[in-house]
Amino acid sequence: MRQGLIGLTVSVLMALAIGATSPAGAREGPGNAGLIPLLAPQVGNKACYARRYDAAHLRAHPHQRITAMTFLLNVEAYDPVEVKDKPPEERVYYVFAMSVARRGDKRLLHTSGDCYGSDEIFCVVDCDGGHVTLDKMPPANTLIVRLNEDGVRMFHDCDEEEGVLVTSGADDKVFRVDKVSDNSCRALQELISGK
Repeated sequence: MRQGLIGLTVSVLMALAIGATSPAGAREGPGNAGLIPLLAPQVGNKACYARRYDAAHLRAHPHQRITAMTFLLNVEAYDPVEVKDKPPEERVYYVFAMSVARRGDKRLLHTSGDCYGSDEIFCVVDCDGGHVTLDKMPPANTLIVRLNEDGVRMFHDCDEEEGVLVTSGADDKVFRVDKVSDNSCRALQELISGK
């Protein structure tokens, strides 16, 4: 009986933890504290980051499959009746779009979803499409995108049979991308707008 109760308690705690980090949390302002230093919570704000790895870098990292990455962070309105009297940072949510090019693949892979977090920032693809985590690192206009072993699904349309899973692999774990002009993210902006 006691073991059953312990198991039930662990299951409830895990469900609460998963719920606390679900994509729905991205739509709640207080859950976005870690994103505010990256991008002020004003509707329409966006930040575009990109990097194309040169031949010398790829020779030095022969197991790195990703040859280029572009990452867009965008602030969108979220103003249901129950939060209309709250400050602006509690009435917005953050969305992202990301594209990668890989060795031996002529396609430009892309995905999008919501971002949230305080101590750790998660950018999550809907329908269990995986996630990446973000860190802002010096210099000031640099962003770190971290892939994990479970990966993130590109071309994802909420059908697990569809899409391309991009995982961290042997040398595709941490990517430094640099801030670039918003024009570099025009295609990703269209992806977000079409969600």
